[in-house]
Amino acid sequence: MLYAALAIAGILLVVQIVAPFLISITVVRGSMERAVAEWTGHEVSIGGSPEVRFWPEPQITLSDVTITREDARSKRLLARIDKLSASFELYPALLGRIVFEDIELTRPSVFVIRDREGRLDWANDGLLSAAVRQAASANANTIPADLDARVGDVTVENGNLELLDLSSNRSFRLNAINGELRWPRLSQPARIQGSTQLNGRAASFDLNSAQPLLLLSGRDAAAAGSLQSDLISGRMNGTANLAAYSFLAGSFDVAVPDVPTFTTWSGIEIPGAEQVKSLAMKARLGISGDVLRFEDLSLAVNEGRATGILDLALPSGGRPRLTGTLAFDKLDFSSMLAAIPPRTLLDGPPADGDITALHRSAEFDLRLSAQEAALGPFMLGDAAVSVLKTGDETRLDIADSDFEAGTLTGRLTSAKDGFSSGAALRLSIQNADFSSIARRLNLSGPLPSARGSLELSFSLEKPMGTASWEDARGQMRFTAGPGTIPGVNLAALRQLASSKNYFPLSEASGDDLDFDRMEVAATFAGGSAELQRAEIANAAETLSFSGVVPYVDNSLALSANITAAGTEAPNFTFFIGGSWPSPVILTAPAPDTKRLND
Repeated sequence: MLYAALAIAGILLVVQIVAPFLISITVVRGSMERAVAEWTGHEVSIGGSPEVRFWPEPQITLSDVTITREDARSKRLLARIDKLSASFELYPALLGRIVFEDIELTRPSVFVIRDREGRLDWANDGLLSAAVRQAASANANTIPADLDARVGDVTVENGNLELLDLSSNRSFRLNAINGELRWPRLSQPARIQGSTQLNGRAASFDLNSAQPLLLLSGRDAAAAGSLQSDLISGRMNGTANLAAYSFLAGSFDVAVPDVPTFTTWSGIEIPGAEQVKSLAMKARLGISGDVLRFEDLSLAVNEGRATGILDLALPSGGRPRLTGTLAFDKLDFSSMLAAIPPRTLLDGPPADGDITALHRSAEFDLRLSAQEAALGPFMLGDAAVSVLKTGDETRLDIADSDFEAGTLTGRLTSAKDGFSSGAALRLSIQNADFSSIARRLNLSGPLPSARGSLELSFSLEKPMGTASWEDARGQMRFTAGPGTIPGVNLAALRQLASSKNYFPLSEASGDDLDFDRMEVAATFAGGSAELQRAEIANAAETLSFSGVVPYVDNSLALSANITAAGTEAPNFTFFIGGSWPSPVILTAPAPDTKRLND
């Protein structure tokens, strides 16, 4: 047995010694050059001298390899490889049949164009292209035996990939690619693992497909993978399609811990992204015709979490439309409003892959609910919200919500050309605690402490982001009671009026003004409100007001009457001027508006 082993070892040693004399380097080089050309279907040229070694295994290394595509009009560089190494089996090589495997690419640069139909221009009439076409025609990853070539392991060291996507007119570049492709044969599953630099950020990836030929052909194919970086991470498992929007049917999850940094890094403009700090999504995606359905959806935005279902319709020649329902634990209306693009909607559908145009032209019909919803300094409870964005307007409705021990409903509607042209708001607050509302708004002065209701409606003819209250035109009606106005004593006011014609309201202190009912109705425009009706009444008397409130500078120009119960004529008249929250009282003579505002 020992002698047999020594004999075999001796024979192997002799073969290794004599192999360089029996195998022509020129033949090996020519075989390698033909093999690359057969695989790609393109012209291959080798600039450097080949290197062949036979220990510890036979291997050839070619330097300065270029692959070009030439047609009647032009010649385009597809790839440039500093070094291409491949191992081969010794004994078939001695018989003149050289079979290469376990390829190593050192500093390769690959240039790919993806056309508007999702096809890649890299493959042509080579072996790989023929196998892809065969798989596409059969709609399966099965191919004839003569096409089922062995691939083996392909190792990439410090490579670069540049992709020009004609559908979006964007280019993508991966640098410092290091990884390994494991693909035993063309008919078998393939897997690629590695790391890369994308726009200056390191990322690792792991992609695999049981049907790689179908995937390369632009058909639906089984696929799974993961991506990990400091800006975005995600996993997918299902069915992918490289031609149709690169969609995936199956389960996926993605997380973006720093959305503003991600948008800056990616170059993708997402209106409202500055309001979103972090984003994570997990769902099961199904595709039916031109509709993508996100089922079992779990969404995390900043501190809020939501679950629900969404449908994204992508009709040919029409606007994308997003519909569905989401249930949030927390919701921020400021972020929601910022995410609604203010610009005029586009005419017609966006170009394929134009994410910014897609966002601007997309339509929405969403039903949202939230246990808590932030609205400025306020927190709404059990809010029901709808967002509707059609071709000519955007509308946000608060159908119901708990608000300061009462309820709040409202509607915000854009102008026909979007929020850049203006908006209209209707707000209804019912049976709420207005003393709490005043505290949250940091309002001071003699304000009512009572439960009440407010109806407010106004319109703007300027962009919301630049408009002020001076640009608003509308009306309001406030009713409350019973309640109290702290720091207002009508008896003290009368007493001061008997000796003074002019004094601050704060001097009329003492007991508070209790009332049974309060009603204020006004119209406003140009930064000034005109009272249509204003009364504060209790069992003893009624305090009524008329005049204007130039609220842009907090000034007052009001006439006030106190009428005893059961009488019609007022028994005391005075004027209110100065500015809020420290008005002054004038008893005689009747001042003009200019003096009241000074």
